[in-house]
Amino acid sequence: MSELPLLIALAALVGAALTARGIWRRRGVSRWPTATAEVVAVDIVEHRQHSRRREHLEQQARYLPRVEVRFAVAGRAIVTDNRRFDAAPSFPERHAAEAWLEDYPVGGSLEVRYDPEDPRLAQFGPSRIPTRRIGLALFLLAMAGMALFIYLKG
Repeated sequence: MSELPLLIALAALVGAALTARGIWRRRGVSRWPTATAEVVAVDIVEHRQHSRRREHLEQQARYLPRVEVRFAVAGRAIVTDNRRFDAAPSFPERHAAEAWLEDYPVGGSLEVRYDPEDPRLAQFGPSRIPTRRIGLALFLLAMAGMALFIYLKG
């Protein structure tokens, strides 16, 4: 009997456990205190990814909009950006990143949730339900179940 289905089941279970840990961590973020932050700077960082396309190596550009904010926690000024938590979204075209940044004008304000132990770790905007992570965890659990079923039947 092949051990491959068992290995697939174990790998999928490990992946589901790690994803569930991320979901649980996100749940804790919704309990973090909130503060009103001021947007102090915006920028677009160009990131090049190497990808192999058939016979040649290509560099694909991705554009990461960066939003730097300042807020106060217990009378102490905190400056952070959107690269520390949840990662900044990335766009294949610069104009798409610029359009995303229009929601964050310099001098504007927004709500942030911050980690009480390290306020530089902040989530921008209202809390969100991690539906993609939940879907991934359920998919990995289903794959683990199917692989285990195949292993036990084989």
